[in-house]
Amino acid sequence: MDTHPYHNYLFFDLGSEFYQLSAGEQAEAKAAFSQQLDQEKRLIVTPYLTRGYKPDTTFMLWSRSQDPAHIQELLGRLLRTQLGHYLKLTHTFFGIVRPSVYSGRTGKPEQVIQNHKDRLPYFILYPFTKTHEWHQLELEKRKKVMYEHMNIGVGFPNIRQCLLYSYGLDDNEFLVSYETASLEEFQDLVIKLRPTAGRPYTLRDTPIFTCLYHSLPDLMEAL
Repeated sequence: MDTHPYHNYLFFDLGSEFYQLSAGEQAEAKAAFSQQLDQEKRLIVTPYLTRGYKPDTTFMLWSRSQDPAHIQELLGRLLRTQLGHYLKLTHTFFGIVRPSVYSGRTGKPEQVIQNHKDRLPYFILYPFTKTHEWHQLELEKRKKVMYEHMNIGVGFPNIRQCLLYSYGLDDNEFLVSYETASLEEFQDLVIKLRPTAGRPYTLRDTPIFTCLYHSLPDLMEAL
C-alpha cells in the first residue's frame, strides 16, 4: 500500500533554445537533471512524455511524497540545473489521497494506480470540479449517483485510477487520473460514463492531459 498521500503533477515545456546546443552539451545537461532525480529518496517520481499532446508541454513528472515541502525542494534543484535553464513550468496540479465519502476507501485496491509498482503505457489526468447544486444534494442522493459511476469503472478492470482531493488547495476540487494499456479501452469507459446521472453536476473537467510513460533514461533520450 502506498504511504505517500501528497501528489503533484508538474508539466514542463522544454524551450527550442535547448536544441541549439551541441549534442555534448545536451547530454551533459540531461545527465545532471537525471542525477538530481536519482538522488531524491524522499519522493516517488514517475516521468512521462507529453510532447505533441498539448502545445505547451514536453514532459510531466508525477511526484508522490509524505511531506508537501519535498517537491518544492526537489523542483528548486531541478530548475538550477543546466537543463532547468531551458525549462518552463507550464501546469501544476496538487492533491491529497483521502478515503471516499461514498465508499470509505480510495478505490478498489487492485484498480488503484499507486498500489502498483509497474507502470502502464498511458496516463490520463482529469482535473474536475462539481457544481454548487451537487454539493446541495443530500448524501444518500449523491451516494446513489456515485455508485452508478463506480460500478461502470469496476467493469473495466484493466484500467487503474487515482483520485485526489484538491479542495481549498488548488483550482479544482478533484484530480482523477487513469492508467491504461489501451487508449481505445479508456475512451470506451469515458463514452459509457457520459450518459450517467452524475454528468450534469460536472462544472469543469478540462484541460485533459494524456501522457506516455517513459523510464527516466528513456525520457532523457527522447528529449
